[in-house]
Amino acid sequence: MNTRNLGHWAVLLAVILGIGGVVYGMHSIDSKDEQEITKANKANAKQTKQDIASDALKSQQQRTHLKTSFDKKQVTVAPQFTAKLTRELKTKKFSGSALVVKNNRIVYQRAFGKANAKKKRANKVTSQFLINSLQKSLTGMLIMQAVQEGKLQLTDRLSQYYPSIHHSGRITLRQMLNMEGGLTGDMAPTTTLTEDGVYKYAVQTAKINPKRINTFNYQPISYVLLAGILHQVTHESYYKLFYQQLVTPLDLNHTSFAQLRSQTKGMTVGYSGTTPGDFTTPKLPSMRDMEAQLATGNVTMSTGDMFRAERAIIQGNLLPSKAGANVLHEAANQKAYYAGGMYHLDRLGYYGHGVGDFYEGTFVMSRDGKTGVVFLSNNFYKKTMWPDWSTEELAISTFKHVLAAPKLK
Repeated sequence: MNTRNLGHWAVLLAVILGIGGVVYGMHSIDSKDEQEITKANKANAKQTKQDIASDALKSQQQRTHLKTSFDKKQVTVAPQFTAKLTRELKTKKFSGSALVVKNNRIVYQRAFGKANAKKKRANKVTSQFLINSLQKSLTGMLIMQAVQEGKLQLTDRLSQYYPSIHHSGRITLRQMLNMEGGLTGDMAPTTTLTEDGVYKYAVQTAKINPKRINTFNYQPISYVLLAGILHQVTHESYYKLFYQQLVTPLDLNHTSFAQLRSQTKGMTVGYSGTTPGDFTTPKLPSMRDMEAQLATGNVTMSTGDMFRAERAIIQGNLLPSKAGANVLHEAANQKAYYAGGMYHLDRLGYYGHGVGDFYEGTFVMSRDGKTGVVFLSNNFYKKTMWPDWSTEELAISTFKHVLAAPKLK
């Protein structure tokens, strides 16, 4: 090999080593970045969990902890109705808890399936389920409380609180409560965020389509921004407000947040599959997703707590002035479709439906809040089970029957 060839090989080796060094350096940077992200994720999740746990503990210490009729297994009071509904729920392979109330009297309360198959725990009437979008009705009530306290107005423009969102001066809080603000934006961060981080992400992600203003378009980000506005005007976290203004005054002893799963007695596990009744594939929602679903879908509740909360919200019992409930839900508006986190069910009442993270929930309630149906399930995968195995329509049809019947037999 001559000297010239040796020189060529030396140059080639240097180039290869240089490229290798660059690749190694980039890999080292990527690994370091990943480590930093993982560290930040854990820190944010830990901090949020600690904050929520502190609010939960204070609420627990302030509640009376008296058991209600919703915490107990009920004696059958309408045998024919009970047999028929049980048969229908079993046909749907329903795994969860079902509650039916007529004129403030429990007429049906049953639990089905597994809360935790690995630990051989069956669902109970006090079991907690992720309620997903049903939470928006609870957030709506917190907004109305702030309105009646003079901290904000439904006519306020989004721009008063988040001026950086383009076109935010064109929509009101009322339109946001009704999902008619033209807002879009997926709450899908790649990292786990703190509460403040969630609000910042929502502002950066939110867009307003002027052509969609005054047209219903279901977008959860509307309620995340509403929670951010609450945070601005009250100077309190959403979680603290939730416990202070909802959980504590109603003595909701079977209500929590998904982030507190490990320390919440009665929390269920979600299950996937192609049909309900299959408990071989447990699924736990990620903390990143649960943080991002602040105010829109990270609360867990029992059916009894769900009914009592929705009843209080519809009746206005948690507001300084009960009339605010009718304003929040636009009760006098015969053309209203969705208002304050609830859908209008003809002129009969209101209902909500939530699906996600292998849970399904439906509540349907009369306009006076005295009659209602709540179905909460921990074994529902929308991709493979919708609509055949959904119990949403069954909840609505059951409600209509119960409401119309002079007496259940």
